[in-house]
Amino acid sequence: MTVDVGSSPSVADEPAAPRLFGRPLYFWVLLGVVAALPLGWFLGQDSQVADRWPAPVRSALAALVLGLDLIPGLILRALTAFAAPLIVLAILSAILTNDIRGRQGARMMGFYLLNTLVAMTIGLTLANLIQPGQRSQALRTEPLEPGGPRRLIHVLSDESAAPSQTAAQPPRKSLRDVVTELVPRNLVQAFLDNNLAQIVLVTIAVAIALARLRDQQRLLGRTAYQTVIDLVTVGFEVAMRVLLWIVSLVPLAVFGVVTTSLARQGLGLFLGLGSFIVTVLLGLALQLAWYLTLLTARAGLSPGRFLRAASDVMATTFSTASTAATIPITLSALTGKLGVSRESSQLAACVGTNFNNDGTALYQAAAALYFAQSTGVALTLPDQMIVMLTTLLASVGAGGIPSGSFVTMPLIFSAVRIPADNLFVLLTIDWFLDRCRTTSNVLGDMTVAVLLDGRSPARIDPPSEARIDPPSDSQPS
Repeated sequence: MTVDVGSSPSVADEPAAPRLFGRPLYFWVLLGVVAALPLGWFLGQDSQVADRWPAPVRSALAALVLGLDLIPGLILRALTAFAAPLIVLAILSAILTNDIRGRQGARMMGFYLLNTLVAMTIGLTLANLIQPGQRSQALRTEPLEPGGPRRLIHVLSDESAAPSQTAAQPPRKSLRDVVTELVPRNLVQAFLDNNLAQIVLVTIAVAIALARLRDQQRLLGRTAYQTVIDLVTVGFEVAMRVLLWIVSLVPLAVFGVVTTSLARQGLGLFLGLGSFIVTVLLGLALQLAWYLTLLTARAGLSPGRFLRAASDVMATTFSTASTAATIPITLSALTGKLGVSRESSQLAACVGTNFNNDGTALYQAAAALYFAQSTGVALTLPDQMIVMLTTLLASVGAGGIPSGSFVTMPLIFSAVRIPADNLFVLLTIDWFLDRCRTTSNVLGDMTVAVLLDGRSPARIDPPSEARIDPPSDSQPS
């Protein structure tokens, strides 16, 4: 079995969210948005206002515009560079430090796979129907009409009045191409190309082989495997520290992207993001309906009883945006109000939380189509299958990474050639959607815990031993 029910399970600590001057990251992101509004309006004025400015003033403003365009690109390149190594280390750490074996563990992973596939299908379907990206003009590169009005930012950045090139269309791929490209020609090229599917599949194979070797050495009384685990753990912690430094600079990127987008395109930025919020929230509501349907059909548990039992869990998760900080309350609701066995509760709520990211997968799939629509990139059915595959694989490796849904998104976009230059605009609303999708992730854990018992649980008093202390540091999923 996966968890020793005679003792508290080992829960991997979630890395601490970066805090600047005692404030959480989303505070500085929102502050960056507020600061960008007047500057974006100013740079969006008619260029004739600058005709009588002294040359030093024009040069200083031109340097400012250059920095506003340059900083987001540099931070995005740094995130992309660290995303693949972090995913590799996160997967190795999750598999090697958790002993997931037996029929119960296999059933848990099967339920998680099913729920994640449903979540991605919901996200892609809604994005195709609602078309939130079509309502956003801010992410498109609009050509300047010859002789038409020019904005101040166009002059300061030396943008040509000639029509700009449209976004490059991704090459059409057949189903055979999609399957063939899962196997890399060589491992080095997979990392050079940041091919997420190849990297994750190879890493999972290596992790399973190491886990088998670990089990064999345990039976023989050897401890050589511990050296590998220690190296993976230390490597993950070192890479995590560097990532947190990069993530701490994200408010600057948000400030730059929002300022230049507002200057070039106006308030269309926020109108498009509003449609995206509606798409994601509707998708998460449908995902909850899927959970309730599963519980009714497979376990005979009424939706009302489940929601009443999960009310405290949902409130805590939404307020903290952390799965780890919610674990004690989740276990109390499962073993107490829902009467789920302690074994199934610990397996799903503690170990399974490293692998279950239904809400995150839905969000990433919808975001991929949103940006594709916003930038004029048409995604065919095979392209959207690639989005599903890479999103599924990214969700496996993003569980232990802070802001993992955002860090891995450039790799998902690159798989279908979606431009990620304006990815930081999502952070203007991510502080809210992060809480919503994290709540969905925890409800998914609770659903799987009930399904593992395979019956309608009886109502019992919560046992005291079901509570465990949460990790000291918590991080949004």
